[in-house]
Amino acid sequence: MNILECQHISFVRNQQTILQDVSFEIQAGDCIGVMGPSGSGKSSLFRLLNLLMSPTQGKILYYEKNIRDYIPTELRRKVGYVLQKPYLFGTTVQENLLYPYQLLGQKPDLGEIKSYLSQVQLPENTLEKKNTALSGGEQQRIALIRSLLIKPSILLLDEVTAALDEENTLLLEKLITDEQNRQSFTLLFITHNPKQAQRLAHKILYLEGGRIGSYGMSTDFFSTKGESHE
Repeated sequence: MNILECQHISFVRNQQTILQDVSFEIQAGDCIGVMGPSGSGKSSLFRLLNLLMSPTQGKILYYEKNIRDYIPTELRRKVGYVLQKPYLFGTTVQENLLYPYQLLGQKPDLGEIKSYLSQVQLPENTLEKKNTALSGGEQQRIALIRSLLIKPSILLLDEVTAALDEENTLLLEKLITDEQNRQSFTLLFITHNPKQAQRLAHKILYLEGGRIGSYGMSTDFFSTKGESHE
């Protein structure tokens, strides 16, 4: 069974067609790199998958059920979304990392939180810091940990390493890979970095002009397209 399916999705905003007749299927456990030129509709697609917007035409199915039939908060627990520009709410890091347990009705597991902090090389006292005291890279790491703590079925990552140096990029990539293997969630990530796509993705969904240019195994994509394609 497909965990996610887009059926002839189109999206028009301000009389401009952003996505047109986009159809694809995703199986549980897939790791898909979403690539394409700027303005090709990648981020808009993610917003549609997370119910932040609705398609103008077509349907999006999550486990064969139209996502419009889900309560948005319920769907977003299942389909996590980490933005390129991290968003932290409240005042402190601790508020953000305790929130997933509140959402799931569980007792906070400080050991689990501290383990995640360690994996991204943040000290335990980061919990006490104010959000505004963190660098952009630190905020991104906290936003990613928060999403992982919710334990989604699908995780959408929108260029989460774009503003990071190589060391921190590889750090987050390792965490993402390790957690996908451990939690068995389905991963879709937007990247303009062909080397990152080669390192992480099993499949590549390539958008161009709001349409699917190609969709298939990453090895096939890079053997035919080469590394020059973003």
